[in-house]
Amino acid sequence: MLLHIPTLMLALLLGFALLTLELGVAQRRLHSRHELTLWLRGSWCFLVGFLALVARVVVPEVLSIVLGNGLLTLGMACYALALHRLLLDRPGPGWLIGVQPVLWVLLLLVSDWPQARRTALVSAMFVAILVPSVRVILRHGWQAERSLRTVAVTMGLAVLALLTRLVHALLHPEDYAEFLQASLGQGLTFLMAFMSLLGAGFAFVLAVFERVSLQMEVMATHDGLTGCFNRSTTDAMLEHALRRGQRDVQPVSFVLLDLDHFKQVNDRHGHRTGDAVLRGFAEVVRQRLRASDVFGRTGGEEFGLVLPDT
Repeated sequence: MLLHIPTLMLALLLGFALLTLELGVAQRRLHSRHELTLWLRGSWCFLVGFLALVARVVVPEVLSIVLGNGLLTLGMACYALALHRLLLDRPGPGWLIGVQPVLWVLLLLVSDWPQARRTALVSAMFVAILVPSVRVILRHGWQAERSLRTVAVTMGLAVLALLTRLVHALLHPEDYAEFLQASLGQGLTFLMAFMSLLGAGFAFVLAVFERVSLQMEVMATHDGLTGCFNRSTTDAMLEHALRRGQRDVQPVSFVLLDLDHFKQVNDRHGHRTGDAVLRGFAEVVRQRLRASDVFGRTGGEEFGLVLPDT
């Protein structure tokens, strides 16, 4: 059984073109999400990189090797930076971008190597760039949005496929005599690696929308200053607790908390200090509540506690 490499390249080109289109539409709606912008840049790098690899039949081989593989490594670095931005809300490791010129020069130096040895080296480069992405998801994203688990699995599969490709190229160099040579080993590892990265892209978009949905839900139900439930949510949860208490014949208590002389704090020390007092008070109360209790801000310096079975 043989896999036709040009056909695989065409399928991947179409896949990354669709992913880039989806990211472009999503990024226009969520232009403030920097992680989407980074992933979009990475997908553009993949798209142009595959075009450069396919163009090997009409452009100098050296240009195809350096530009194509170089853009693929840059795209993987952008993916890693996007994951760091989403999960840690800070820029990713600077070496991911800083090492790119070195990798491009290395690609130029090995452009005249036998195809099998060059394939092994390029696969090792790809793995080195992808490992930080897998690591940051496993450490910080596995318990976050469920779609990030798909990103972790697909990127892990890509790393595994590239490692298999590396070993296979060294053990069976006859399958890598030419870049477009139809062979099962070369075609299967190539397809597995980049289809996994394509799947990771679609899962990443879902993860971003999950994050946005959760943030909008929190904004609609919580007080932005103290993190307590807002008044409408507190009223709804009080009504729910009263109905459940009536059904189960259990008591329900509602405690209204009012901070005395809070206006004097604002007048003497300013609203910033007043906000800090409200946040500190809310944190102290939260530390003393049961999991079933509801703590909400009903307005100004007034707070409410819904205490089931009390």
